[in-house]
Amino acid sequence: MARHKEFDPDVALDRAMEMFWERGYEATSVQDLVEGMGVGRRSLYDTFGDKHALFMRAVNRYIELQEERAATVAKARTARDAIRELISAVLVPNAHLKGCMLVNVATEVAPRDSQAAHQVDRHMVKTRDFLLDLVRRGQQDGSVGSTAKPEALTTMLVNAWLGLRVAVRSGVDRKRLRKDIDEIISLLD
Repeated sequence: MARHKEFDPDVALDRAMEMFWERGYEATSVQDLVEGMGVGRRSLYDTFGDKHALFMRAVNRYIELQEERAATVAKARTARDAIRELISAVLVPNAHLKGCMLVNVATEVAPRDSQAAHQVDRHMVKTRDFLLDLVRRGQQDGSVGSTAKPEALTTMLVNAWLGLRVAVRSGVDRKRLRKDIDEIISLLD
């Protein structure tokens, strides 16, 4: 007779995502995962596969959450407001503890893991396309200056956003980050 799962796989996956996000792949042991997810070792392997498979599912879960957030942000009154809201997400309380999971994966795992590198690249392309659409929309609705090339503004936004995410992880003062965000947004005039 098959045993009924005594845990919610979605909740367990979210817990694994949080652990990988905060500690990184290498520093998170299978035992840490078993304890943090509240599952038995056998259940972990039966449900998620090995540590790497679980990690990739956690990365995909993070990407899903980011894409859901982007869809919500896109509904802002103006494209400029949407861009500010997206970039200001780095100021979410406790974000400084973890930074951006994709930046963490890009620097820790992707250089030697083609599967992780592919996921990071895929998400970065989608993010760039999303920001490019916002810039173009902003130039049409008048909330973003129309003299600069949309591609150039997008490149600046992507790189500034990534830099902010690294700054958050390294503990840069929130006041400094707010000022930096204001300066980045002013470049859209």
